[in-house]
Amino acid sequence: MKITILGNSGPYPRAGSACSGYLLEDEEIKILIDCGNGILSRLLGQINSLEELDTIILTHLHSDHISDIMIMRYALGINQAKGKIKKSIPLYAPQDPLETYNKIQYKDAFILNELNERTLLNIGDMRITFEEMSHPVKTFAVIVEKNNKKFVYTSDTKYCNNLAKIAKDADVLLCECNIMEEDLTEDVYHLSTKQVGELSTSLGVKKLLLTHIWPEYDLSSILNEVKTYYPGDVEIAAEFKTYEID
Repeated sequence: MKITILGNSGPYPRAGSACSGYLLEDEEIKILIDCGNGILSRLLGQINSLEELDTIILTHLHSDHISDIMIMRYALGINQAKGKIKKSIPLYAPQDPLETYNKIQYKDAFILNELNERTLLNIGDMRITFEEMSHPVKTFAVIVEKNNKKFVYTSDTKYCNNLAKIAKDADVLLCECNIMEEDLTEDVYHLSTKQVGELSTSLGVKKLLLTHIWPEYDLSSILNEVKTYYPGDVEIAAEFKTYEID
C-alpha cells in the first residue's frame, strides 16, 4: 500500500498549496480520500483517467474536503454522456448535512453511498473501516488494514477517545495537526501539536505524517513542536510525495 499527498492545508490553502486530498493505492487499486480545493488537477497529474478510481471516500462534508468533488462530478457526468467514460465511481460520504450530500450527484457521475460507523469496504486485499470523530458535522476517520499493516487517517477532529481506539500501533498515522498548542481553545475542533505528539507516543505510532495545517503557520514550527512530544519518525505530509505503508 502507498499514500500520495495531494494537499495538506486547511481550512484554506497557503499560496501554491491545496486542501485535503490523498490517493491511496495498492497494486492496481486507486482510492481517493477527500477532494478539497485544488485536488482534482493534482489527481489528474497522478492518473490517466478518472475511470481508474475504484472508490472515493469523503470523510466529512466541509468544503475544504469536498469542494473539487463539485467540479469532478461535471468531468465525470459530461464525459459519460459523450461516451468517453464508461462507469460511475462509487462514492462514500456522511449524510450530514443532507442538503450538501444531495448536491454531490450529477447525472450518473457517482454511485452514492452513505458513510457511517458500520461501513466496511473490502477492496482488493484491503479492509477499510471507519470511526466517528469529534467535529461539528459527522466526520469519520479511515482505517486501512492489509497483511498486518495499518494505515490511519484521522480526518478533522478535536481530541476524543476514539482516537486511541483507531491509532494504536499504526504503521502510518496521517494526522490532522491544525493548531499550535498555545493557540488551542475549547471551541477549536482540531488537534494541537502537543495533542498529536503525545497521542502518537502513547499509542506506539511508527510513522507520523502531519496534515490539515493552518496555512498561516510556519511548517517548521509545527514540526518542531510535535517533535517535542513525539520522538519517533515524523514529518509534514509533503504534497506530491508518496509514502509506502508496506
